[in-house]
Amino acid sequence: MKKLVVFSFSLFSITMTSAQDAHFSQYLNSKTYTNPAFVGTDSTMNVALNYRVQWPKTSSYKSSIFSVDKYIRALRGGIGLNYVNDRQLNDAYIKARIEFNYAPHFELFNHKLVLQPGIQISYFQNTIDFSKLTFSDMIDARRGFVYNTNEVYGASTKSGIDVSAGLLVYTDRYFGGVAFHHITEPNEGVVGPSKLPMKISAHVGANLLCGNANSKNTTISPTLLYMRQQDFQMFLPGLTAKYKFISLGVSYRNEDAFIGTLAFQNRFLRVGYSYDYTTSKLGNDNTGGSHEIGLTWFVNFKKKRGAIKTLRLI
Repeated sequence: MKKLVVFSFSLFSITMTSAQDAHFSQYLNSKTYTNPAFVGTDSTMNVALNYRVQWPKTSSYKSSIFSVDKYIRALRGGIGLNYVNDRQLNDAYIKARIEFNYAPHFELFNHKLVLQPGIQISYFQNTIDFSKLTFSDMIDARRGFVYNTNEVYGASTKSGIDVSAGLLVYTDRYFGGVAFHHITEPNEGVVGPSKLPMKISAHVGANLLCGNANSKNTTISPTLLYMRQQDFQMFLPGLTAKYKFISLGVSYRNEDAFIGTLAFQNRFLRVGYSYDYTTSKLGNDNTGGSHEIGLTWFVNFKKKRGAIKTLRLI
């Protein structure tokens, strides 16, 4: 019965309400998903993967993003490609997106400040597998779910185009930006109208050296992310400390979760794991928290002569 309630409520949500985006705790590892203006800001080509399992003790949500971005001198800016896959209701509802990003690069005040506006064009496709859903007419009072449903299935897929934009400003140590996702607010409902509301994000951060100014062994990075989508909003302040190749981070998502992150990073690779401990009324024992793995491969690390001013996130 609990399974029926979960599926029925979730199908009603898919049909009647506005959709929401998947989110990642290691949002700077999926930086081009956070803000399209981040593309091409590193000295290398970045190949990144984030995989998240949210609330594994319920009908879990599994989200993943694969991204690649690089600065292209001929285009005077960065380009990038994201593939986002969000699976809900034990894979009964799947949302997939391909996002193309471009951000022109402008260096101001004798190369001390960088300004990057960014644009993102996306193609999305949402799919419902009705065979994985359960309905009330499938229930026998004594034997459980034994009958075939008489429900008439509607369309099983919905696709369309979406547009987003962002702006990033950074120096040697400080960075900040804003992003406006889903400016077109497309209808992505599969079995009924479901407008995807515009999401507004703002983020700031810093990479501060500790101790000897000539030493780069220890870095402290405070960050803050604010997001608002329709009636939902999120504050995510965090602090990360990196010593040589090891970094530890802690953050708090408002009234929802404490997040701990452990990562290992060298010149070529970053591997991070984070765990969200649920602090809301849902309870961590009921949800199982959330697990997330982030991987980034830094391709061709060495800078070329005359290379652009870059931003490396920890």
